[in-house]
Amino acid sequence: MTERTSGHHVTLSGEYDIARRQELMDLFRSIQGGPVTMDMTDVSYIDSTFIAELATMRFRLDGSSVTLVGVQPNIARVLQVAKLDRFFIFGSPA
Repeated sequence: MTERTSGHHVTLSGEYDIARRQELMDLFRSIQGGPVTMDMTDVSYIDSTFIAELATMRFRLDGSSVTLVGVQPNIARVLQVAKLDRFFIFGSPA
């Protein structure tokens, strides 16, 4: 369950829920400008906390692309239900 940022590439892993809210806020707010690629290959669970922080980051980076790669089907479904899928580019891990 680690995150790292290198430029505008972010790698996430583990479960993201209310217990990790501050961690997400700090990480997402550290991203200034875009484009951003977020590798979610090892993310197994998200809740509304993650959705809110992801949406906040996306709208703060208005005009910059945010690509989510390696999104698991269960997480992609959550983003679709929340109607956030249209604000992101989905791709495969490199």
